Amino acid sequence: MYSEFPVLEALVPDILKVFRQRISILEQISLNAPVGRRSVAQALGLSERNVRTETDYLSKLGLIEVKSFGMFMTEKGQETLQDAAPLIDRLVNARKSEIELARKLGIERTIIVPGDSDLQERVYERMGTELSSALDLLLPLGQSIITVLGGVALSKAAGYLSKSLGNNRQLVFVPGRGALGENVAIQSNTIVQAMAAKTGGEYKTLYLPEQVSKEAYKSLIREATVADVLEDISQSDVVIHGIGLAHDMARRRGYDSIRLSELREKKVVTECFGCFFDGNGKIVDRVQQVGLQFENLNKIPHIFAFACGGRKANAIKAYMPNAPHQTWLITDEGASDKILKEK
Repeated sequence: MYSEFPVLEALVPDILKVFRQRISILEQISLNAPVGRRSVAQALGLSERNVRTETDYLSKLGLIEVKSFGMFMTEKGQETLQDAAPLIDRLVNARKSEIELARKLGIERTIIVPGDSDLQERVYERMGTELSSALDLLLPLGQSIITVLGGVALSKAAGYLSKSLGNNRQLVFVPGRGALGENVAIQSNTIVQAMAAKTGGEYKTLYLPEQVSKEAYKSLIREATVADVLEDISQSDVVIHGIGLAHDMARRRGYDSIRLSELREKKVVTECFGCFFDGNGKIVDRVQQVGLQFENLNKIPHIFAFACGGRKANAIKAYMPNAPHQTWLITDEGASDKILKEK
């Protein structure tokens, strides 16, 4: 972020959040016109009242027109949106390599931090700081539900969320899955507690095995405490997840030698949300899990994929054909350089 932006925020608090929100509304109208307020609100995870206030203001500025059949851009609005593009890139500190990587992966945004986490532990601190800044930029004031999956990278970065992220916000962190019987420090339940502690938010837990039979799954989701967490997950404003190496995740899930051999034959590369993907992004194996389901991702307004290190480059590439467009990838140069070098 350039030096003038902190000065503007000091003089006019929340100016950057308001700017981003209005730009997002204009983008939705431009892409989907004629479109109603409810559709825009659902797409952006905002309240209809909030969208009504903003669109009334944008209409007074002559940037949009509001008709009974929906909203659409004026010529002035289209020109303004086009002129704002360079400023938006500056606002979120998008370097050329970040724009190129996002375009190559087919997602909304990437953030690349210096270094390679395979070699430098300090990379996790920078990634946690960038995650905090991105959340501060995108989250509205008021209540937000943030669903968090487990993993080594997230567990190491969770402690670097900023306390200021919770200012004028009521953040609720919920685990996106049960436990894998793994190291407690990298489980979702532990990470949501750490994030809530850093930001002054609340958290909920899901102390259940992640992998269960179909019969057990049907029974568990009817339990009141489990159903409460699953309801929160379904209403999430943000999902933060890792991207796992397929064979590492299979071992953590207790796959025996026969199933591991089958995965090798299918040439699996990565695992996310209980789904194993091959190098072409095709799901070749899946486990029944309690928590966030892969098919529900498209309903989430903001998604952060959190993966770093040169050894994760192929895993990131394999998963991204399946990632919803609203995904932001936070990674490091170790992974991004390898992805960008490949044709």
